[in-house]
Order: sequence, then C-alpha cells, then structure tokens
Amino acid sequence: MKRILIIAATAVAFILTTITTNSCKTTQSPEQIYADSVANNVAQLLLKHRRFVLTADQITINQSTLINVSDNTNFLLVDSINGVVQLSPLFAGGPNSVGGFTVSGDVSKYETKTTKDGDLLVTYRVSATVGSTDVQIRLHKGKNEASATIYATFNNGRATLRGKIEPLNTRYFQGRSF
Repeated sequence: MKRILIIAATAVAFILTTITTNSCKTTQSPEQIYADSVANNVAQLLLKHRRFVLTADQITINQSTLINVSDNTNFLLVDSINGVVQLSPLFAGGPNSVGGFTVSGDVSKYETKTTKDGDLLVTYRVSATVGSTDVQIRLHKGKNEASATIYATFNNGRATLRGKIEPLNTRYFQGRSF
C-alpha cells in the first residue's frame, strides 16, 4: 500500500511539473496566437493566388552578416504572371538608383507545397532580359513570418530575405529595373 502511494505521489508531482514547465514556455496570449494564425492563413491565400509582396526588414547577401534594411525598398513581388525581385542594402546609388538591384519580368515554374513541419514552400522563377532569378519562399507555420532565398543566375549571387507576406496594396518603392 505504501509503495502504491509513493508511485501515485511521484506521478502527480511529475504531471504538475510538466504542466508548469509547458505553461512557462508559452509567452503569447491566446489572442496573439489567434491573430498570428489568421495572418498566416491570409499569407497562405496570397501566396497560393500569386498576388503578394514579401517585404523584408533583414537580408543576408552571399552568406554575409545579417543586415537590417528598409522594408519598402527590399521586397519580392508577384502579381499573377509578373514578378519583381529588389534588394537595396545601401542607402543610395546602385544600378536601380535606390542602393541595389531590381529584376522584373515574367514569373514561371510557380509551385506551392506544404512541408512535413507545416510550413508553406513556394518556388518560382523571374525571367528578365539579363537572366533569371530563382526564388524559394518559406512561410513558417502558424504566423506571418517568411524567409526567402534568391538565386541570381546572371551573377551566381545568393541572398536571403526575412519579412512578412502582405497584399499588393502595401507601400513599396520600386527602383529602375534591369
């Protein structure tokens, strides 16, 4: 009888410890979790219907350090069959006159799929006169946080953007395109 009580007390202590530990890990309120979920659903619809802007507030170019940038000049845009890739890590100058480069052209090979983790993965190509740019976007499960990797075929460059998926009416400034 004493042995059963000790086992039961140990089991109850273990369960209470697990509940306490798990509740400490969640720092978001239920309202915030719901808002993130709604934002994720909207972002998924925008990606699946090919009508979005990924505004980036951080970029990495060719595995450099993370650079904080302006989200209205660093973006990916897809409007049905047309696409724009713009990176402007500098404050002025560059081929696009806003501190970087802009590639605009036709969107092809557009595919979406859901990963095992529940993330939405989108791949496509923007074809311009100077060459093509392959894009891979990962929308993270449960929130509107996305990361995108850009592979430029015209200079073998690679860049990674971090930001949010937003509707096309979002404010952005497009520089001069190649």
